[in-house]
Amino acid sequence: MIVGAGLAGLIAAHVFPRAWIFEARGEFEQTHRALLRFRTDNISKLTGVPFRRVLVRKAIWDREQEVPPGIEVCNRYSRKVLGQLIADRSIWNLEPVVRFVAPEAFHEELAENVGDRIQWGHKVDFTKPHDAIISTAPMDVLLRELGWEHDQEFGRAGIRVKRYRVPRCDVFQTIYFPSEQHSMYRASITGDLLICEFVGDPIGNWSDEIVAAFRFPTQPEPIDDVAQHYGKIAPIDERFRKGTIAGLTREHNIFSLGRFATWRNILLDDVLDDAAVIKRLIHAHEYDRRLATL
Repeated sequence: MIVGAGLAGLIAAHVFPRAWIFEARGEFEQTHRALLRFRTDNISKLTGVPFRRVLVRKAIWDREQEVPPGIEVCNRYSRKVLGQLIADRSIWNLEPVVRFVAPEAFHEELAENVGDRIQWGHKVDFTKPHDAIISTAPMDVLLRELGWEHDQEFGRAGIRVKRYRVPRCDVFQTIYFPSEQHSMYRASITGDLLICEFVGDPIGNWSDEIVAAFRFPTQPEPIDDVAQHYGKIAPIDERFRKGTIAGLTREHNIFSLGRFATWRNILLDDVLDDAAVIKRLIHAHEYDRRLATL
């Protein structure tokens, strides 16, 4: 079985075409409205959903001008997003990159592909014996449900996403905002869709910053405004992280998949690679599993 009908769970559902998907929510809900780009079109080939190949350009906007990445700027950005200094965040690299963009209704299309294999409103009891479970549930939530005691702190920051439509626009751009004067940390245009991401509630002069940074002649047209409880995550102790994933597999036959289940900052491209590894592990001898998860 697969636990969770978010993007990671539905990608796994295409890798495991006979698996049932169990989702605690009673109906479909698009849970991911933040920026979504892919490094390759492998997921497109797997799911049959066409992606668009684009060149993405990036910049940093600070104190009313574009600035290069530097220690002071990038440290301010890290503190703004997570409240701590984390090395090698994406703001350091502003080189143009080729990416693959899924359609806006990507999540809905994946759910439609899977069809009646999704069991809505079904909460899985992880404490009971099961055949192999592929879990996309956040690691801290799963440990709490299993009653596993630990002293690891799971640092995370919820985000708010506001989306807009930009008239007469077809570009692919991202701008980072390290300023402490407002809560928006990143804004991206994908075609004519503007996605603004905030730490907490939208406060400060962020709307003026958007117009100035992208040189919009007028304010874009609003589409929606959504809060995502699990937005940014802070790294945890690597030995604890790997040991927990291995222990869940060894003791409960639970295979962790996705950013929050494995508690590491990855892209959805990595979810596909990890799902292929899990597929091999499910059919592997117990000794081989132990080696692979150490």
